[in-house]
Amino acid sequence: MIDKKILDNLIVVKRSGQRVEFNSTKIVVAIKKAFDHVMPFNSEKEINKTYEDVLNYINDNYAERKTIHVEDIQDIIETKLKENGFVDVYLAFSGYRIRRANSRKMFELKQQHKFARAIERIAARSKDNANLTPNEIMLDFGKTISCEYTKAFVLDNKFVRAHEEGNLYIHNLDYFNLGKLSSTHLIFDKNIDDTFPSDLICEAINAKCEIDGEVCIDSIDELVIPFLHKKTKEKFKENLSNYLAVAGLLEYINLKKVEEIVERQSSIYFGEYLFESFILNKQVGEIFSLAYQNSIDYISEFMVQAFETLLLNLENNYQENKKYSISIGSNNSEDGKLVMGCFLNVIGNLDRLNNVVTIFKVGAFTNEEILNKVSTLISENKNIAISFIDSSYNKDDKYDVEYFSNGKRVFENYVYEEKTSRGRMIVASVSINMGRLGFKYGGKPIAEFYTELDEWLDTAKSCLITIFEIIGDKNKENYKVLFNHNIQDDDKLESGQKVRKIIKKGVLNLELAGLSECVLNLENDSDKQKELLYEIIQYVNNKCQKYTKEAKMNFVVSETSKLRPLQKLMQIDKSIYGIRKNVTDKEYYSRIDSMFEFKNSIKEDLSYIGKYQKILTGGNYFKFMLSADTKPKDIVDIINEAKIHDVGFMKFGVKK
Repeated sequence: MIDKKILDNLIVVKRSGQRVEFNSTKIVVAIKKAFDHVMPFNSEKEINKTYEDVLNYINDNYAERKTIHVEDIQDIIETKLKENGFVDVYLAFSGYRIRRANSRKMFELKQQHKFARAIERIAARSKDNANLTPNEIMLDFGKTISCEYTKAFVLDNKFVRAHEEGNLYIHNLDYFNLGKLSSTHLIFDKNIDDTFPSDLICEAINAKCEIDGEVCIDSIDELVIPFLHKKTKEKFKENLSNYLAVAGLLEYINLKKVEEIVERQSSIYFGEYLFESFILNKQVGEIFSLAYQNSIDYISEFMVQAFETLLLNLENNYQENKKYSISIGSNNSEDGKLVMGCFLNVIGNLDRLNNVVTIFKVGAFTNEEILNKVSTLISENKNIAISFIDSSYNKDDKYDVEYFSNGKRVFENYVYEEKTSRGRMIVASVSINMGRLGFKYGGKPIAEFYTELDEWLDTAKSCLITIFEIIGDKNKENYKVLFNHNIQDDDKLESGQKVRKIIKKGVLNLELAGLSECVLNLENDSDKQKELLYEIIQYVNNKCQKYTKEAKMNFVVSETSKLRPLQKLMQIDKSIYGIRKNVTDKEYYSRIDSMFEFKNSIKEDLSYIGKYQKILTGGNYFKFMLSADTKPKDIVDIINEAKIHDVGFMKFGVKK
């Protein structure tokens, strides 16, 4: 039986002579790295056994001592690996120690031996994976060196330690020191011209070179409407002139006057009554009708081809992280319905797009026919998310809220009091391992849980501010696309100026990982779990508001939805705490929507999701799983029910 007091009172003597408190998490991380080198999958049981054996040995043999040397800890790990029969892992761990000792001798400056370790990892990966291209190896090299440099020379060691031990997860660690920003809504403020969709494709793909996360093209139906008007009018005038000329009637029609009338129209659906004074007989009337109908047919076909080109180019571009989203549903005029219809027809005709998510915006004026079409596409497992622009926390007189495809949200602007998503970004994100806090404080007074949560929140807040300052210190000239009329107020950024004052309108995202497992450990009653979950989110929300006032920066809270951090944090915690039913008996931490079945009490469940999303100011990913035989009408009903219960964002999945 481990006596916690013995370990808490033990002091570790490092190689430098520095004395630090005993930290058992470092031990499990070291053991896990050795196992990952030899058997990278499903080895948490073996890791946990070795870890517990090491702690038991230290507990039994160091009860009367005050200190333990770091080399002694490593010797104990080697001994337990051999005793448990993990010979390959022992050899990997022992070999690692020898290489680290040699590299420390080679590099005398601060932590430079870590670069030797990084290069070794790259060489091992490229040797083991014959499918890597030279460019992929080079990218891997750059990412690894950038990450190690950031950890060794840029970030405070307390942030690095929290990340490596699994208390926190620092997103974009490979890239942020280079100035790369996270997910971003681009304005695309330049007028779309005859180069469409090539101009939009180039802008979006080039922007990805400066953005690590997702590029969102907002309200594409609004974006293309001016182009739609221009193109349709041009085609109508061209058709009319040609058809009248063929019929020998051109000289009898005041074409210039007709063109003036056409140019004054605010929609492509202008009635033929406008031209009554020019229609001399039935033949002329038929020519006007034919010219008009062929113009509408032309623009419809053109938009279908343009959207298909746009979507396929974004889907198939060869960048490392090629995630895009396109929102649609803002313009419910007849012109907007034509654009939406063309876009949705393309989505229906293409195979499922994995790298481009369509976000359909549902509001009070959403067209029923269009909503039915969207629901049909969802039933066919197309990659479509739903955002609710009329929910209580998404409403604004000037702009619609815009979401990213993972449910993340940038809308409120506490610093500049502008409520908009346009041209704003998530500057940086740090996840807090709530699952681990649940493990640590299950069965203990809840006040102790909140005390340590405060410490982790303060660390995450300081880390986010540090990342902001690093990126904000870049000049406008470091970016070729982002600050070229694509980010809010970037026209105020003069040559040579730092980007700090512009990106300050973005958000710093405090993410919560493993909330579901956290409340499962803290509370046994399922109803109380849901209320406790609300209390925890509200608590963090209040802390974010406090940080915002103190730092004059936009802090928001969201739930972690990305699998990579959820998997990494779960792997470490599984190694520490072992396999526990419904908590660690899976590959990664769950989202809070996993706590609901959405079957017998769908209204109540949706009301909880709406409550959570209201206080998750940075957004929440909510996925509703459908059976394979779900009808489009049922999906419409679910969407309408979600709207009633103040849900802001949702996505559907189809069970196989």
